Amino acid sequence: MKQKVKDLLRILLIYSIALFAAIITLKYTPLSNILLKTAIADFVAMVIVFAFSVKFNNSSVYDPYWSAAPVFIVIYWLFNSQQIEFYYKILWVIVVIWGVRLTWNWILRWDGFEDEDWRYVKIRKKTGKYYWIVSFFGIHLLPTAIVFAGLTPLFYAFNAPVNSPTSWFTVTAVFFTMSAIYLEKLADDLLRQHVKSGRSKTELLQKSVWGLIKYPNYAGEVLFWWGLYFMSIFVDLDNWWTIFGPLSVTLLFVFVSIPMMRKRLAGKTYK
Repeated sequence: MKQKVKDLLRILLIYSIALFAAIITLKYTPLSNILLKTAIADFVAMVIVFAFSVKFNNSSVYDPYWSAAPVFIVIYWLFNSQQIEFYYKILWVIVVIWGVRLTWNWILRWDGFEDEDWRYVKIRKKTGKYYWIVSFFGIHLLPTAIVFAGLTPLFYAFNAPVNSPTSWFTVTAVFFTMSAIYLEKLADDLLRQHVKSGRSKTELLQKSVWGLIKYPNYAGEVLFWWGLYFMSIFVDLDNWWTIFGPLSVTLLFVFVSIPMMRKRLAGKTYK
């Protein structure tokens, strides 16, 4: 058995433990507020994953959490809502499509516990002995909170007055969200091929959507969260205030992810 397969099985075990801890938290937390209970369970699961990040000395153990946790969070919300219309199931299905695809993309490019995201390596060098404190708050807790914020519009959509949205607005929102997923997939596939070719070390990717958009993979991810927001508020426009969800994701990419990537790509040539 290849080492990567062994490491992926370990990741599966880690996430199974985290999921079990989240389920136990949901079952025994004495709160009636579903949103708050989910937030606590999400935090508990994240702490479990963080513990294993420390154990394996690799913060990339957390990487699939971004795309895996929302799938389970949204299905829990759906089952605890009063909505039975097909549209609400579509909301979850779209999250599943996004989550499975993004997680699969991570599996394809991760090489096992010897491989840690270059951003974490850079942070580790800068922070030294304080790395794991920074990792807990910056690499684990902050993204977990931002993703939870991004999902919040869905929670309020599931708990809006019973409605069967069929307007062209909702149809357009679904198409917009699926298009964002496709854009991210296309960008990720091209980037993975570029990295495998060995040209990524010195040459910037300028093929297809990479020649039209500066960071199409990031653009697709951000647009996906805006798509979820639009799909949610078209159920009930009174929930417009949940805009803090997609806005939080956008700010993360604009002020953290993109600047780090810009520095990494500095010096590479256009061909």
